[in-house]
Amino acid sequence: MVRLIEVTEAGAEFGLEEVWINEAHVVSIRRAPEYKRLLEEGVLPSDLDSDHDFTSVVVNTGGVRESHVVIGDVAAVARKFNYDTRTLLKG
Repeated sequence: MVRLIEVTEAGAEFGLEEVWINEAHVVSIRRAPEYKRLLEEGVLPSDLDSDHDFTSVVVNTGGVRESHVVIGDVAAVARKFNYDTRTLLKG
């Protein structure tokens, strides 16, 4: 299990919550640039730094897909899940 900080949305209000994600159920990890824009517009919580990046983590558990937007760039989140962003060419 990996501990991350998730951006939650309740109506027009945004907040931050701790979320634990099982790395065995992660389907995809990708950038979430729309949240960077929301941060620049001042919509997200004020305790976030303007340098934060956001990543969408898609999890599939028992046929149910959930998407979590977490704080951190794609490479940092991938490292937490022990996914190496480098590839080895085998020849």
